Amino acid sequence: MSYLASHAGRTVTLLACGALAACTAQITDNPAGDGAGAAMGQTPSGGASAAGGSTGSPGGGPLLSGDALAAACQAKAGVLDTGRTPLRRLTRFEIDNSVRALLGVEAEAATTVTPDEKMGPFYSNAIAPVDELGVQQYQELASRVATAAAARMAEVAGCDLASTADCAARFIGSFGLKAYRRPLEAAEQSALLAVFEAGKAAGDSALGFRTVVEAMLQSPSFLYHDDTYVSPGSAAQHPSAVPLPLDGYVLAARLSFFLLGATPDTELLTLAAEGRLSDPQQLAAQAKRLFATPAAEDSVGRFHTQWLAVADLANVDRSVSRFPAFGPDLVAAAAAETKAFTNYVLRQGDGKLSTLLTSSLGFPSGPLFDVYGVAPPAGYVAGTPVQLDASQRAGLLTQSAFLMRHAHPDQTSPVHRGIVVRENLLCGRIAPPPASLNVTVPPVNEATTTRQRFAEHVANPACGACHKDIDPLGLGFENYDAVGAYRTQDGLGEVDASGAFTNVRPDLQGTFVGAVQMAQALAKSSDLSDCVSRQWFRFALGRVESEADACTSSKLQTELTASGGNIPQLLEGITASEAFRFVRSTGGTL
Repeated sequence: MSYLASHAGRTVTLLACGALAACTAQITDNPAGDGAGAAMGQTPSGGASAAGGSTGSPGGGPLLSGDALAAACQAKAGVLDTGRTPLRRLTRFEIDNSVRALLGVEAEAATTVTPDEKMGPFYSNAIAPVDELGVQQYQELASRVATAAAARMAEVAGCDLASTADCAARFIGSFGLKAYRRPLEAAEQSALLAVFEAGKAAGDSALGFRTVVEAMLQSPSFLYHDDTYVSPGSAAQHPSAVPLPLDGYVLAARLSFFLLGATPDTELLTLAAEGRLSDPQQLAAQAKRLFATPAAEDSVGRFHTQWLAVADLANVDRSVSRFPAFGPDLVAAAAAETKAFTNYVLRQGDGKLSTLLTSSLGFPSGPLFDVYGVAPPAGYVAGTPVQLDASQRAGLLTQSAFLMRHAHPDQTSPVHRGIVVRENLLCGRIAPPPASLNVTVPPVNEATTTRQRFAEHVANPACGACHKDIDPLGLGFENYDAVGAYRTQDGLGEVDASGAFTNVRPDLQGTFVGAVQMAQALAKSSDLSDCVSRQWFRFALGRVESEADACTSSKLQTELTASGGNIPQLLEGITASEAFRFVRSTGGTL
């Protein structure tokens, strides 16, 4: 970190701003789970809030939903407005992808850096400042990566650092553009060149190369999303209480991190340098190009695993005596299916939200075939869709990953399953249980069903206020055991998978039997559609929407409904939105 302290004044300023922005950001995670409802205080319907939920927005104003959202946009009378953008550090996934693209080596941030913070269900490092441990971890990562990259020095530099006079300057300028996602300032170029020369004098050109790479990968200009950068000579000035158009380089980075989770490629940086990304048609063309690349597969999978709160599926444990199919191979197969299925629907299929919720196609492999009770088709090729029993399977909510992740080691969990549906799919909020409440899971008893054991939740006044909006959803999954296998018996009793939608809009109200009926009803509902547009907004921008984003939010919801729930069109709409193309760095609320 000596380079940061002694050579990069702008870098040190950025680091200080990062801590300040993180500490003042008004993003509140939901302590009850992975859902984003607490962050927005959103209610699932126009007037009533979800159980225990707040009815206010992060800024304390009235909740905006449906017609109220459109009215709030109309009240702006055409004046452009967006929520405030907090300064965020790259996630571990973004660091790993960016280092791989820059240097062709593995950073291993996913296993060597402190886990990312969560903004609702999504990873976004916008709250906590970097602590001493984090500084050490970034320093060790940079050192490890720089050493590994030295073997590829000539390829990375593009010239001979040992003998070509201006090679170091050219390398620093070109690598700096890609690593910082903007051109280096003259002072930065000079300082980094001095670092290279010092390393070369102390050893050789390879040491100079390693020292420069190590310094740049520790710089906040690499580690942070700097949405307020403006090119020299620009009229835009930050901090600004009014939204300003993003600089072309920032827009290139925002687009690439959204759709690929990585630093922008040469084509995007070239368009940024030419000022062409401000053209809506060019921006849309680039969004389509990136979404069609193989790298977008990871981002599609990443959104859905975080949205469904199954990103940590590898940490699941089960009683093998009760669920003998469970093991590392099953976990891996279930995780792979989520990524394969969502990519198949969005990038090869019709792209519809309803298909994600209702399709009876699956992508099983290994032991997942046995869990689903199907045999590999004749001539089966791994990674191709398999027809499952449509009476038992309907989209993401009936796949093993969701059902296995949201269960207990020895039994199912109507509560965990219900909370994810309520918070992440309906954008409701469930308040945390009182500290004095006994939340011990009822022990498995073959003489009673899960429904019977959890009936106390609704009957007990201390629990019922919340569980009346959780359990009727979660109990609809009772046909699936703790690894996702279909069942009709629960212990000695028959499964009762009846459920109900409560505290929702009229188009979703009513009862259902089983998760297939539940998913079919959700797929047709405005509650789900509006929530999904919000969740993709949050994933794209690393923040929750606020009242200032009323026009963007209203437009995205309207367009998603008009398109029949076409998700790729929603993503293009997000990149074209005011909230995506403009940035407000200060003033008001988020």
